[in-house]
Amino acid sequence: MSEILSQAEIDELLGSLMAGDSEAAEDDSDGSELKNVKSYDFRTANRFPKEQMRTFHVVFDTYAQLLSSSLSSVLRVSCEVEILSLEECSYAEFNNSLPVPVILSIMSAPPLHGSLIIQMSPEYAYMVISRLFGGAGAGENSKQFTEIELALVERVLRQQCSVFDEAWDKVIGLSMQIDRIETSPQFAQVTAPNEPVVVVILNVTMGEESGLMSICIPHTAIEPVAQQLNTKMWFSSGLRDDGKHEERRASLTENLMNTLIPLTAYFEQTPATVADIVNLQVGDVIKLNHTLDSPLTIKVQHIPKFRATVGTLGQKYALEVVDILNEEEAQNESFAR
Repeated sequence: MSEILSQAEIDELLGSLMAGDSEAAEDDSDGSELKNVKSYDFRTANRFPKEQMRTFHVVFDTYAQLLSSSLSSVLRVSCEVEILSLEECSYAEFNNSLPVPVILSIMSAPPLHGSLIIQMSPEYAYMVISRLFGGAGAGENSKQFTEIELALVERVLRQQCSVFDEAWDKVIGLSMQIDRIETSPQFAQVTAPNEPVVVVILNVTMGEESGLMSICIPHTAIEPVAQQLNTKMWFSSGLRDDGKHEERRASLTENLMNTLIPLTAYFEQTPATVADIVNLQVGDVIKLNHTLDSPLTIKVQHIPKFRATVGTLGQKYALEVVDILNEEEAQNESFAR
């Protein structure tokens, strides 16, 4: 009978057991589950779906290739551009990571809403400036940019607007233009600090020198065209758009057939000295080294294409095509002249 507990003892035992279980549960949660818990910041929630990020990768891979060719032709040096990273972050993080001094080009690209930013690091900017002035190195990169240097950089950036449009052409048609150039991040607030942005970081190599440039695209900018930034829709629309494709093809063909091309007819070359040309007077006759029965050569954009004889049609001189030159004959004709 000594093992029989009273009701008070039973209640006390149950209370102690329940208290012990809750403490053990808290200990277990502190030791195992909480280790895997990660705090969630609602200000940095992902706003760009994976499909949009894949589209950005496709677009900027193309942009890097086109930019390499454009810079090589403008700066007369071999340039290589590669993507280092493409990721989402807040605008405040992007703005805080900018070096000083820096060149920030505020761009607009309708139908995108608002502004984009193209950032040139001091190393990259001075590489461009040095090449434009005939130098070979990056030069000083810690001083502030002068008005002349900013004007040169702006000119290069304006030429790159068409490159950006061409890279986006398969997705959407853009018309990028420069709004202004800033050298301080505090004057380049194009969106709210907590607004998500896509930042593309590119590495530009010129010879042995290299520098970084980055492109910042706010989430609000792509909202009007968000549905089009989908690679699946992009490819599928191209497959099923047969009617429109034929319509565009017919329109291009019609425009091409109605394009005006200048034709120029040439006699055989006649040698003359500088003295003869200087002493020419009104009424003088120039003897041509061209017989009456010899055909003239008709050139299309300086390329020999036809042989023709001279005649009249009504009150105007005219040419009658008597022969069509093939490619080999055209090349020999060009070399002979």
